[in-house]
Amino acid sequence: MTITCSNCAAKVQTGSLFCSQCGAALQENSGVPTMAIGGEVLRPRRSKTSPPASRIARLALHIVRTGEIIPVGGEGEYVIGRVSSGQSVLPDIDLEPFSAYEAGVSRLHARINVSREAILITDLGSSNGTLVNEEKVLPHQSHVLHDKDIVSLGHFSVQALIGQD
Repeated sequence: MTITCSNCAAKVQTGSLFCSQCGAALQENSGVPTMAIGGEVLRPRRSKTSPPASRIARLALHIVRTGEIIPVGGEGEYVIGRVSSGQSVLPDIDLEPFSAYEAGVSRLHARINVSREAILITDLGSSNGTLVNEEKVLPHQSHVLHDKDIVSLGHFSVQALIGQD
């Protein structure tokens, strides 16, 4: 079953949070669980207080090289990186299916915190650093993300697509 994107009129699978063609937020689908690559539900670490649903931002990551979109979800904290064999702590968002190792993405590269106040990215002391719109994010210091910002994790680029619930 499909729905039509109100921004570009593309046919999108029912349950999608963002349009796979243009990245626009699909308002009809608030409350649908976010799916990771491989069909596993992403479970963010929730904050103790939940703001009204109408004010919570949603985030998706557009893989610049391939054009694929990874829906991340709403309020919570997400670690982005890559899974490696023998790793005991895993990232919430695994970029390894996109050749992340070759592009210099660390196993636990950065943390994204989605709240009603802002969406923040923090480099977790990665080997190859994090940039937002070509500006270096200092390790362990938060940087505000805005819609359509380009985030470079090493040499791996994603575009932040931010919508509202």
